[in-house]
Amino acid sequence: MKVSSDVEMVLMNEIDNRDGVYLYLQGNKWCAYERSAYYLASLHVPVRLEKEVCKPYDIVLLKALFNVDDMCLPLAPNTVLKRVADDSLQFKIENAIEGFPEWKASQLSKMSA
Repeated sequence: MKVSSDVEMVLMNEIDNRDGVYLYLQGNKWCAYERSAYYLASLHVPVRLEKEVCKPYDIVLLKALFNVDDMCLPLAPNTVLKRVADDSLQFKIENAIEGFPEWKASQLSKMSA
């Protein structure tokens, strides 16, 4: 993530995200952060997970990535494309997926080892 406004947008989208996947185009990859990354992993979308440290805010975000060429629709069963922009997509999930805080702690622990 390059600028603080991007971080703020991601945080606003993810803070209370209960049923959506927000994807952001970065180069030739689609990226999802935090709860959206968790939902992708829970829906068995093949992603690579990374830890991203946002310096201005001194926070750690989990980031899921996959190549643009690997995108196919539907993104996963029980997802509906809700919004399309030049550099972002938003999908709605039929049912809320629980367990994000535990999953994030587990993933960060694995990355630190």
